[in-house]
Amino acid sequence: MHFHQILLFIIHKLSGQRSENAPYYLLKGKKSGQTIQDVTYFQLHAFFSILPQLSKEDYDIGINELHNRDLIQVEESLVYITEKGIATVGEGKEFLFNGWEYRGREQLFWKRLDLVIQTLSQFQAKEKKFVPNQKDMAIQNFVKDFLIQHNFREFNLSNDIKQEIFRLLESPLLNDLHRTLFVYRLSGYNKTGLTWEQLSRYYDLTDMNAKINFLECLHNILDNIDINTSPLLFSLAKGIHLDTPLTDSAFKTNSLFEKGYTMEEIARIRKLKINTIEDHVIEIVSSDKNFSVSAFISSEQVEKILHLSKELHTKKLTVIKNRLPELTYFQVRLALTKGEQIHG
Repeated sequence: MHFHQILLFIIHKLSGQRSENAPYYLLKGKKSGQTIQDVTYFQLHAFFSILPQLSKEDYDIGINELHNRDLIQVEESLVYITEKGIATVGEGKEFLFNGWEYRGREQLFWKRLDLVIQTLSQFQAKEKKFVPNQKDMAIQNFVKDFLIQHNFREFNLSNDIKQEIFRLLESPLLNDLHRTLFVYRLSGYNKTGLTWEQLSRYYDLTDMNAKINFLECLHNILDNIDINTSPLLFSLAKGIHLDTPLTDSAFKTNSLFEKGYTMEEIARIRKLKINTIEDHVIEIVSSDKNFSVSAFISSEQVEKILHLSKELHTKKLTVIKNRLPELTYFQVRLALTKGEQIHG
């Protein structure tokens, strides 16, 4: 998997209805109302926040390369995929990301696993004094509790966790590169995990593409961890899966909705602008298809907006709003979001 493939796929999904920076905000996991709603509008949950450390410089380089290869074009600040780009994007394989679910937490799982493997390896070699790869005390304490809980001095723990990892790496969705990157990043007794630079050079990849392939593998493993078949890894994945995909602020707003408060009352209670509460509603609807929008818009109005959007082949708010002046921008946003939750 390559960074260019991801960019091209996202731009294709955006259908010329967003600026050339929209994919950047999506990949970074920007928690703005626009980015959150675009995740649902264009069914891009997989890519949300998969590259939180992505620099604007690296992003611009990727965009410029796609432009120079005539795969995309920018007109009036909107980015479009070209016919050549469409032909190219069709050559890609299935993406294995689950960004909406993990939002960077997969790295915490990896750090826990890395330290567990390192510790077990050292103790098997009867070398109890070593410098841990992970310096974060919260990670060290978590791993310490995990090892004590599972009686780590027994050989079976090392073997059992190895078997769980091997079983998950056998997924038919993973390729040899995925598996190799995963294994070679691990450290053990007298063996240090390879750096991104080393892996990139050996496999003729950019650092970015090496990390992307590793991330796919990590997400696929997490997606398939089950308490019955992978009890040890399930324990290591504690807290990695989101209890709620809502931001903290949207979660507080949702709690007030559940208590029966209106949008205006919530804005007053929380001392926030009504536009902010509207953004929260969009975020809530994006995450919960059962959330009722009847207090904000009728089912007839939702259908009218969705019908017009389909007829005009657009999700541009201004275009739809101009055709339905009796409705607010918030209602248009809400209908489009609700529609994708139902039909997406």
